Amino acid sequence: MDAERQVANTLVFNDPNPLPLVMGDQLSEFTLAYETWGELNKDRSNAVLLFTGLSASSHARSHPGNTAPGWWEGMIGSGSGLDTDRWFVICVNHLGGCFGSTGPSSLRPNSNRRYGPDFPPLTIRDLAHAANRMIRSLGIDRLHGVLGASQGGMLSLEYAACFPDQVDRLISISATGRTGPQSIAYRYVQRQVILNDPAYQGGWYYDTDQKPVGSMAVARQIGNITYRSRQEWEDRFGRGRTGSGYSYGPDFQVESYLHHMGHKLAHQFDANSFLLLTKAMDLFSLGYGFNSYREGVARIKSPSLIMGVGTDMLFPVDEQEAVYLALKNEGNDTQFRQLNANSGHDSFLVEVEYFGTAIQDFLRR
Repeated sequence: MDAERQVANTLVFNDPNPLPLVMGDQLSEFTLAYETWGELNKDRSNAVLLFTGLSASSHARSHPGNTAPGWWEGMIGSGSGLDTDRWFVICVNHLGGCFGSTGPSSLRPNSNRRYGPDFPPLTIRDLAHAANRMIRSLGIDRLHGVLGASQGGMLSLEYAACFPDQVDRLISISATGRTGPQSIAYRYVQRQVILNDPAYQGGWYYDTDQKPVGSMAVARQIGNITYRSRQEWEDRFGRGRTGSGYSYGPDFQVESYLHHMGHKLAHQFDANSFLLLTKAMDLFSLGYGFNSYREGVARIKSPSLIMGVGTDMLFPVDEQEAVYLALKNEGNDTQFRQLNANSGHDSFLVEVEYFGTAIQDFLRR
């Protein structure tokens, strides 16, 4: 289980043991890709586990093996929110993803055939259990902290609930304790765009010349609308045009931005992973498998920091406040921070300065 190797500057954890899954299937073996910053201390008590959002890789910050800027470059480093002078930061690519971890685009064990759409259904709890195996393989019995934003915020909550005796601090950013109908509706439409694309080919597009790039781009564009805020759109784009012509294409600056962002992700992210992981988000509830939501919340024992942004339209800030109140009602030592960032759900990525001090202070308490 503790086998690890260096591949393309990313550490890889290989688990040859079966992983039972919540919905009844299992993976006979699996791999997780992860990256680390800082140094693990002698008693292995300074580890902080970072979960990513839906489409991010484990490359949260640059390092000598990969000097490209990471998706949370400004948050990780000496003196930063995740202070690498103090903490050993571990960022893992989700099970089911497509950046080195086992997912639909992976080859099946002892086979030249990919999993494709036959990859078994996953829940957020499955992702948490897979990550826990990786953490235990490093000889880490307790995490100083677990944190994440968006889907990563769901995962941090789930991890703390699944392993209450292995987490000392919990930080959940711009997430929810149970997915509501509005965000389910957004992701349903995103998946339908892909599933109804002839280029999707029922999910068996890998070794063909035709890939569902166009539908993935549109799905991402829908997502980007929910990730940002009306206020940011007004301040950043207004009614600015890209030219003086007339077309049904990206004539407005905001349209050009969506076009760029959609096609950028479409060439980086696997469509089957997108379907799989967005469905896992829809299924998420801390009460899943328990008698009630309250019972699931009550499993979280570690002090917690719940953070949200007032301009978030994907997971509105009242959902983070609801998590905070549910934890408080169960006697949890919890804090709630509502931030006044302008960039909506993606504020944690583009307005890092709003989050760093609160994260640093909470981890140091």
